[in-house]
Amino acid sequence: TRPPGRSAHALAADVARGRVVLFGGSAGGVPIADTWEWNGTNWLPTTPAVSPPARTDHALAYDPGRGRVLLFGGVGFGDTWAWDGLNWSSILPATSPSARSHHAMITDLARGRVTLFGGATTTWNSFAETWEWDGTTWTLRGTAVAPRARYALGLAYDQARGRTVLFGGTDLFNSFSATWLWDGAGWPRRGGPPARGH
Repeated sequence: TRPPGRSAHALAADVARGRVVLFGGSAGGVPIADTWEWNGTNWLPTTPAVSPPARTDHALAYDPGRGRVLLFGGVGFGDTWAWDGLNWSSILPATSPSARSHHAMITDLARGRVTLFGGATTTWNSFAETWEWDGTTWTLRGTAVAPRARYALGLAYDQARGRTVLFGGTDLFNSFSATWLWDGAGWPRRGGPPARGH
């Protein structure tokens, strides 16, 4: 058993339940809204009574505050959803990032937060915003130094060093190659070749 072929979907590990969750994407250019789980052996389809609308280029991450998988955004969307293994629930936090796609989210295990960076509007204006989810609401984290606005970037959590690592991305005109580290307070840069177009 496996999901139908697709692109522009999102995956995240459900740490509490020992599963990998897949949502949405595009099949043949049409956005889809199905949820699948990988149990280590097989893909399992789910039949939630409530589900986010079909979308592409969204992001998923494990929310340690709620013990659920968090979904944010996608092309034309600025909403937050949580998956508990049976159903999706819409979350309406007091503050939230604006609608965006092609952003990245990762779980900061040391601090019990979800970190979101970057993304783009439907007209490809890119963001340089750092947001954190604490299980209840989103908080915009302003820092004196931060990566340039970008989308289609990569984030991963470096558990050995307790840092979130950012690499790459584009702002439509430049491709970035510096490495940045998020420690919960700022973005120390760790160098790399200059971005093309600088």
